[in-house]
Amino acid sequence: MALQIRRGTDAERGGITPLAGELIFTTDTKKLFVGDGSTVGGVQVDTTLSAQYLAVASDFTPDANNTRDIGSSSANWRTGFFQTIDASHIDAVSINGNIVNGDSTVVVNVGSGTVTADLTGNVTGNVTGDLTGNSTGTHKGTVNADDSSVRIDGASDRITNSVLDFDGSVINLLSGNGIQIGTNSSVQGVGLEIFNTDHTARNALRLYSDDGNANTFNSIEAYVSRGSIVTPTVSVADDSLFGYIHYGHDGSQYVQSSFIVAGIDSQATVAAGAVPGNIVMGTTPDNGVTNYTVTINKDGNLGVNNLTPTEKIDVVGNIKTSGFVQFGSLTTAERNALTPANGMIIYNSDDNKFQGYENGGWANLI
Repeated sequence: MALQIRRGTDAERGGITPLAGELIFTTDTKKLFVGDGSTVGGVQVDTTLSAQYLAVASDFTPDANNTRDIGSSSANWRTGFFQTIDASHIDAVSINGNIVNGDSTVVVNVGSGTVTADLTGNVTGNVTGDLTGNSTGTHKGTVNADDSSVRIDGASDRITNSVLDFDGSVINLLSGNGIQIGTNSSVQGVGLEIFNTDHTARNALRLYSDDGNANTFNSIEAYVSRGSIVTPTVSVADDSLFGYIHYGHDGSQYVQSSFIVAGIDSQATVAAGAVPGNIVMGTTPDNGVTNYTVTINKDGNLGVNNLTPTEKIDVVGNIKTSGFVQFGSLTTAERNALTPANGMIIYNSDDNKFQGYENGGWANLI
């Protein structure tokens, strides 16, 4: 014989207060209620766990560890509200709340929008704020300064408008054949400045290499032309190519003191495969006006206070020596082959005589 409990419509249930333990079934909503003696209509017995667990007064513990699920991949709970979640793994579309680690330190703070933790793995998206600590891995994107100006341009692969501070003494070039400063279209002058406050070692710039010999050696090379770097044109006589210029401070500003300049000889004719050069060294006397002192021209002539020497040594000024001076020893035939000028002195090895050219002719000096 079937056992039937009290039943009726949901509207009828709302008009009674069932006794404690009395069961009521609503025929229209198909729900089960139990009376407690005071609640009108009774308390719903919800087989979907929606009502009877609204006020759970004890722990909710499964009968076995790591074997029971709440919901499934095809039947999800809509929204869960928890004060704390302690889990070894969370797979969720979104989480709204702080994330705290085992020592109660807030790792993700929803209120401030900050993450305080060591991150291992890939990070996709914008990161706003300071990074304190080490960062190991691949960094992709653009880096901006505090004023939002670009410091590292991820699109052009450039470091721009920036001062680089290196906490160390070595910069390794891992690939390529050199470090380029500037481009072939730099509008303003681009150079390299070295500031050195340690004078004891005198090592503002030092170069080491191995396997040097007569044919291979290190060099500082300057490539100079007229026109532009992209479209060079022929150099011309008296063009300067490269120089070392030295400045000292006079108490209010830096003033040129001396220089060494390599250039194209002022008497040169530049042709295919031939760019005759010279080297000029200059010093500045007390009056502050640069005084050219030594020149080596295209023919190997050395000029002292003379930019265009015509002889192997061509001096404008006096000569003083603490040693001896040996004049050229020539035979009479060799002497006669000279283009003489008044003031020449030779030693005639045929006559064993010092001879000088004076007043249009050669004469024995003794």
